[in-house]
Amino acid sequence: MGRVLGQAARSLNHSESWLADQSTAKVGAKGEQRTGRILNALATSPDGPTVLHDLRIPLPGVNANIDHIVVSGRKVTILDSKVWKPGFYWTLFGATRRGLERFAPADKQTMRMAREAVTSYLQKQGLRADVRTPLLVVWSSQKNRPTSSLLLLRSPGADAVNGSTFEHSAAHFTGGKPADDGIVSAFAQLLLRP
Repeated sequence: MGRVLGQAARSLNHSESWLADQSTAKVGAKGEQRTGRILNALATSPDGPTVLHDLRIPLPGVNANIDHIVVSGRKVTILDSKVWKPGFYWTLFGATRRGLERFAPADKQTMRMAREAVTSYLQKQGLRADVRTPLLVVWSSQKNRPTSSLLLLRSPGADAVNGSTFEHSAAHFTGGKPADDGIVSAFAQLLLRP
């Protein structure tokens, strides 16, 4: 059986949240918790992977976190959870729009930076790992409406997937094998503590 280390949305639920707007933090926490419940269920399956929640990016001076990491064998998947308004998301020449409105949050370089930092961190620890293209899991901000289309969304360094699609295919996206203990031990050092 896999393991779950850390707590989804822990940093968004505590006073040290880096978000000035606490209502935005609450909405974001719900998305992280939703993704977390799916990943936790995957980890508790027989021979499941190990799931880690709320880790620091291993770069000095960077004030961003990694929402979730799944370790399946030597395969590492970084996940970021978002809650966005329903709409048609598309990217052209590096600029993303929701409908016709500019939507800059989708163009942040955080996922690319996180993947590069995690890869370098594991290499410095002498660990061989396959750090996959990160996943951007997007949940709808409206209960009965899906996020709509992410087909033409090109988030830098990540593949975007609707939360409902992820919910039905989490093992496909992350893997379902027992984790490499050395990789898990290295990531455990990055967990954000209360």
